[in-house]
Amino acid sequence: MKKIGILVAFIIVITIIGFILPTHKEYTTRVIVNCAPTAATRVMSDPLLWKTWWPGEIINDTSFTYHNKSIQIKNILLNGFYAVNTDLKIPSTIDLQFLSAPNKQSEFIYTYTLYYSSNPFIKWIQFFQSNTIKSELISFLNDIKNNLEDVKKVYGFEIIEERVPNAIHISMKKEFSYKPANKEIYSIVDELNKYITTKNAKAINAPIYNIFTADDEHYQLMVAIATDKPLPTTDRFLFKEMVRGKIIIGKAIGSDSSVDQCSRQVEYFVKDHGRSSPAIQFNRLVTDRRIEKDSLNWITTINYPVFDRSFF
Repeated sequence: MKKIGILVAFIIVITIIGFILPTHKEYTTRVIVNCAPTAATRVMSDPLLWKTWWPGEIINDTSFTYHNKSIQIKNILLNGFYAVNTDLKIPSTIDLQFLSAPNKQSEFIYTYTLYYSSNPFIKWIQFFQSNTIKSELISFLNDIKNNLEDVKKVYGFEIIEERVPNAIHISMKKEFSYKPANKEIYSIVDELNKYITTKNAKAINAPIYNIFTADDEHYQLMVAIATDKPLPTTDRFLFKEMVRGKIIIGKAIGSDSSVDQCSRQVEYFVKDHGRSSPAIQFNRLVTDRRIEKDSLNWITTINYPVFDRSFF
């Protein structure tokens, strides 16, 4: 009888404590991510771009997984998302938001809320099961941090900052009534190379070009080649000297459509990081497209001169 009494008392105590236990529990963790808020907004507010940063598997537009747990996205916001975890025996919600942080960074705030059963015995079980949640929160947020700090995942291309490699160039400009393509660009490249040879000089880097248009009827093509010494300006050829300052470089692999996409992403990168440019951007023909016939193998870099941060 004594043992039965102790057992009954124990059950009563457990039941009372079960009722006293909170109805829900919030776990919140924060992390600073080296990703500009504008970039984070761009990739997180567009469902098509979730594949670039989501650390688990994407089933469809609203169904995702992380560590084999099913997550249902309910709302996508400009600065995060709201979701429910449909896989746990404990009903739970996920609220992920980010705020602007110093130095063009973002502060991510991840709140995971567990909702316990009204049954005191089930609530006890859920309460102990929830002890492993905190480590999973940190893991999830760190995985997102790693993905959003990967420039190629956020922008889709390799983008780096370097110094302008060459100062001395010889250039040539031509006007067209249509958008010039490889044929027109390499025609000027050949003329420049001939001029360089006649002056006993050497080309020291791949040719660069820029196409400017104010409308769809008038195009200006500029092509330049870096040389080992200054060459005189003539009525056809123009000596140019670049300031060897900082430059943002994006690497495109593929046809001109890939170059255009990379150019847009480099512009995003420059704006996201609050940089401004002292000169127009230009493309470098790393691959000689006349030799390499397969456009999928063409390498072109998009070069965007920017002011050195140390100047400010």
